[in-house]
Amino acid sequence: MTNTEAFERMERDGWQDPGIAKGYAEGFDLATRQAAEVLAETVAPDPGLPALDLCTGHGVVAAELLKRGAVVTALDFSPAMLELARRTAPGATFVEGDVMAMTFPDQSFNAVSIGFGVPHFPDPGKGLREVARVLNPGGRLAFSIWRGKGSNGAFGWLFEAVGRLGDPAVTLPDGPDAHMFAEKEIAEPLLTACGFTGITILELPSRVFVSSPEKLFDAFDKGAVRAASLLGRQPENRRSAIRAELSRRVQDEGTPENGGHLVPAPSVVVSAMRA
Repeated sequence: MTNTEAFERMERDGWQDPGIAKGYAEGFDLATRQAAEVLAETVAPDPGLPALDLCTGHGVVAAELLKRGAVVTALDFSPAMLELARRTAPGATFVEGDVMAMTFPDQSFNAVSIGFGVPHFPDPGKGLREVARVLNPGGRLAFSIWRGKGSNGAFGWLFEAVGRLGDPAVTLPDGPDAHMFAEKEIAEPLLTACGFTGITILELPSRVFVSSPEKLFDAFDKGAVRAASLLGRQPENRRSAIRAELSRRVQDEGTPENGGHLVPAPSVVVSAMRA
């Protein structure tokens, strides 16, 4: 098995786990909803026109598109995610499928949204070329990406804690960097090569809510496939150290809210037009 195949298998097996799907929907709900509103506004399909929500997850972007009157098709490879999405966006048409090889005819949609899904493409270039194929000329694409290493927030804290306290022998299969497409110098050339123009990046001060400081560790451990794989294979003493460090960051840098804490989880929305 190649590293790419190992990455794809890890992603598929992980996101098809109902526990992981539920953990993501609960642990990252606030931030994904904040991004969903911006994604829907950015692609802004006119009422009655077809929109495609890829990697729909628990359906928050699809729900925002429906509010704006779009005719929404929502695709995900995970039956567990689709089950959650049907409850969130009951007016959408749901498709279990693969972004890398979609069955939709050419130029089927006026808008495409992808909520935090591009890093899960085994081959981002191939996936974005598929997006360009099904999007009408002049149609808009928007996708959200978490800020990662070096960012002041949940994902940056996790990288710092694992790098300093984790077992260096625990690694992941090679795959697309989970955060690199948040950088315009990386996103713009790829999107241009895939048939898009007018690329812009909007910074979002998104946040996650945790009911107690240790719940940030749980959000990653139970609701994010890469993080769960990385944390789950740590020796118990190192897991405990990482948990304690994330809890400390929440207490020191989170904002108290409704008995818990709001934790920064900065992200970006990348948008472009089909040439």
